[in-house]
Amino acid sequence: MAVRALTFDFWGTLFTEGPRFLEVVLPKRYEILLDAASEAGVPADESAVREAYRAAAQAFRTAWEAGEAMPNFERVGYIFKLLGIPFDQGLVAITARRLEDAALEGDLQPLPGTLEAIPELAGRYPLAIVSDTGLTPGRVLRELLARMGFDRHFAAYSFSDETGQVKPHPEAFVTALEALGIPPEDALHTGDIPRSDIEGAFAAGYHYAVLYGNKNQIRPGGAKPTARHQDHAALLDLLPRLP
Repeated sequence: MAVRALTFDFWGTLFTEGPRFLEVVLPKRYEILLDAASEAGVPADESAVREAYRAAAQAFRTAWEAGEAMPNFERVGYIFKLLGIPFDQGLVAITARRLEDAALEGDLQPLPGTLEAIPELAGRYPLAIVSDTGLTPGRVLRELLARMGFDRHFAAYSFSDETGQVKPHPEAFVTALEALGIPPEDALHTGDIPRSDIEGAFAAGYHYAVLYGNKNQIRPGGAKPTARHQDHAALLDLLPRLP
């Protein structure tokens, strides 16, 4: 049966963080944590904040690699613990929201083929995003896409902070496909990480999964992608040739 819908990973597949994320967003996030520490009456220096931020990012990655979602509320609570800030549910929640919103001051850098091929593909198929998120949640990514006028190309979204499931869990994919009204066997997924995107899509019932970029290699014994490309324009040639 022919492909009837396409799903895409977000980070590392459609977009990466633009220069403003490093130049503006990270310093802003450090400032937010410094303010939270002062508000709690436990002032911290910036070096301690940077280290706590880094350690929390590693804890997030460890959870992600284990297939577990780490909510930003929990991530910020961990930062508070490392900084010796007394746990206060309200302050943790407010700080988490501020850290998330800081990403609105950043920018997105499109990867090869995103700006050119996605609009054309959207004219032929319903498209959805299936993506894991970190401190920049789905609601913020939607806003950044809307500012670019790019949100109109996607009919559905599945972000891990909203579903509570990270790839390769099948629910991450099925959530988007159900919104599209398309069964997995009629869809093709494109992503840049073999374990989460390729193995995950096949486990969810997809018949086709494309590996984007050349950064990540297929692990021994891992599922082989339908194809591999470094520019989304290649999908325009690939799709008509699929059985």
